[in-house]
Order: sequence, then structure tokens, then C-alpha cells
Amino acid sequence: MAEIQIPKIRQVNIRIDGKNIILLEGGTLLLELPWDVALALAEAIKVQARRIEEGIKADEIIRDQALLMRAGIPIGLSKNPDIMKEAAKEAAWNTELRKAIPSIKSAEKFGIPALIQYPSGTRMEKK
Repeated sequence: MAEIQIPKIRQVNIRIDGKNIILLEGGTLLLELPWDVALALAEAIKVQARRIEEGIKADEIIRDQALLMRAGIPIGLSKNPDIMKEAAKEAAWNTELRKAIPSIKSAEKFGIPALIQYPSGTRMEKK
């Protein structure tokens, strides 16, 4: 993997030069990339930035996810199993959250219903 060393920068200008993307600082060329490589780099930076954002906003995500779980809304706000596990605990045990949704009684089960798919050609028989 190639390493790119960029000095501390106050302002970077991003421009197009033919089929390449160039980064300039005060007129000095810092980086020149073909357009497709620039897209791949931008996507990689975006993915890593989202991971950092998820860590910084974990408490908010847990609170919002717990509310969705408590209400039975099948939307996951994170793929991080630790965040989802903590949200499930909050949904089950947070007294303030239970008071916020009074229509769901404390003894009721909550969460997202699971669907079980059986192989084709088999039937579930009633007992």
C-alpha cells in the first residue's frame, strides 16, 4: 500500500485537470489522481468517517434504537452488534423509555418479530 504524506494544511483546493483530480495548497500540487482512483479514495474516507461518527454518537444511536425496538419498528440504526445489544438492554430496562411509550405495558413482549422460512415443499402442520 502506498503512503501519501500530506503536510498540515490550512486550505486545499480540489480541481479537475483533464481526467485527473488534483489537490493544491497555495498553488503547490499535493496529489494527482485519476478520476476512478479519486472516487475509490473518497468512498474509503467516507466509510472510515462514518465509523468514527458511529462511535462518537453511540449514545444517541442506542437511545434512538431502543425507542424503535420498544415501539416494534423493524429498523436497525447500526450494524455494530455492541450498539444493538446495548439498545436491546435499554429497550427492556430503561424506566423512562417505558414511561415515554405508555401504550406498551411493562409485561408485554416487544421488539421485531422474526420470520422463519422453511425449505420449499415442506409444510408446517398445526398441532
